[in-house]
Amino acid sequence: EVVEFAPPGEVGKSDGLDEPALVALPGVLGARHVPDGWALTVDRAHVAIPALLAHLEAKGLLPLARLSTHSATLEDVFVTLTGRNLRD
Repeated sequence: EVVEFAPPGEVGKSDGLDEPALVALPGVLGARHVPDGWALTVDRAHVAIPALLAHLEAKGLLPLARLSTHSATLEDVFVTLTGRNLRD
């Protein structure tokens, strides 16, 4: 599954988040910065989302501008495994 979120504030501004800290959260397998926020690949959304929200609250990044989940696409899997988009 993929959890996508956008911290509050302007798109493109530094949000103070980093990939290693997000990947260290329970249930998170991978994290990547996308143009309008972050995309996390998770194996257990019911574990990852509460951990993510606690992490964001500790950083003062709530409420979120956006939070959504969807099943991983082939491109999501490719990016998680290679760290690159199909178009790169």
